[in-house]
Amino acid sequence: MSGMGVDPDFDQAFRDALGERLRLLRRARQLRREEVCAMLHNDLSIGTLGSYESGARRLTVSRLVELCEVLGTTAHEVLAQVHRDLRRPELSLRVRLKVITQTQDPELGPLQAWALARASDEHAAPDPMIEMDEVTLRQAAVLCGMTPLQLLRRLQLLAPESEGIRHNSDI
Repeated sequence: MSGMGVDPDFDQAFRDALGERLRLLRRARQLRREEVCAMLHNDLSIGTLGSYESGARRLTVSRLVELCEVLGTTAHEVLAQVHRDLRRPELSLRVRLKVITQTQDPELGPLQAWALARASDEHAAPDPMIEMDEVTLRQAAVLCGMTPLQLLRRLQLLAPESEGIRHNSDI
């Protein structure tokens, strides 16, 4: 592959998406970084695992395979999901604040707490439609322990499009 380099923008986006996927898998299994490192066959520091999850450091294929085994999945499945995440058009969401504040879904608790705080703002409209860009949606998803697409689908279940959720994704 002489003469061919890696696009630095794509490389960072890939590392970010891969790191997010690994972090979500670890959290879904309710494992701390220390526990994951202890389960690996080869030594790995907690800081190095953190740098993989944050996208700050590249992962070798063999390390990815080993991490995936510990996390109960395969490298193939993780890479396929990362590929889907990177190919998906930018996600954004418009949702009525009331849809989030009135949820009974315990997994949306962190998002509901945020929405309740926002709704209590004295300058807020009675039932505002809020805009969540992709970055905000990703952060909210991490808080709730799910992927952005899972969060988007969960919110869609709470209120069909006719009742206050609008998005530009193609699900």
